[in-house]
Parts: sequence; C-alpha cells; structure tokens
Amino acid sequence: MNIEGPVIKIAKGVFMARGQRVVAAADAAAFYEVTPHALWGAVARNRRKFPRELMFRLTRREQAAVPALRRLTKPPLVFTETGVSMLSTVLKSSKAARINVEIVREVVKTMKSLGLSAWDMLR
Repeated sequence: MNIEGPVIKIAKGVFMARGQRVVAAADAAAFYEVTPHALWGAVARNRRKFPRELMFRLTRREQAAVPALRRLTKPPLVFTETGVSMLSTVLKSSKAARINVEIVREVVKTMKSLGLSAWDMLR
C-alpha cells in the first residue's frame, strides 16, 4: 500500500499519516478516559460510523516511523480528527459527553454564522 507522504509527529500522540492528522486508538481511549477495551467495543457496536476516512490500520512501514508504536506486535488502528470526534458519540464517559455537547454547539454556531439553521438539516 502506498502512503501519501511521511509519518510526522505533531504533538504527544498526534501524528501525520496519509496526509491526515491521526491518533492511535490507545491514545484516543486515554483522551476520553475509557479503557482501550471499552473503545474497541463501542467502535465494534457502531462500525458503520467509522468508515475508512475516519479510522484505518497503519502499514508496518507507517508503524515503524512512530517510535511509540514500534513495540506493538501488529500495526494499530488510528483515528483521524473526524474519527476522534465521532468517538464522542459512541463512548460512555463523562468526558465524551462533554466533548460531544461542545462539538454540537460549535456546529450550530457555524451554521448560524452561515445563515443556516439546524432545522434546515432535518428537512
């Protein structure tokens, strides 16, 4: 599989892979204050909410470029920025609930600034 450029670390746990900012599943679980097992269960129960644009498995080459991931026996799944946001809709932690509310507030604020209403999306 070809990748779209190098893997570049941006911040703790966040790196560029295939032209997108991503975070490994274990780091996403820690961020949302859930166990990796709880994260995987939530993703498995809601698989349709996580297409390849939101979550994908790194190649061995990509994995080797991230020192913190080299110790893993198989390349990890990673979440894009949108995938990390989507996790807030399926996880059951209080932090996930708070983040989800903030995301919705920002979306509604952006829509209002564009002269749209959340009701317009329901039509």
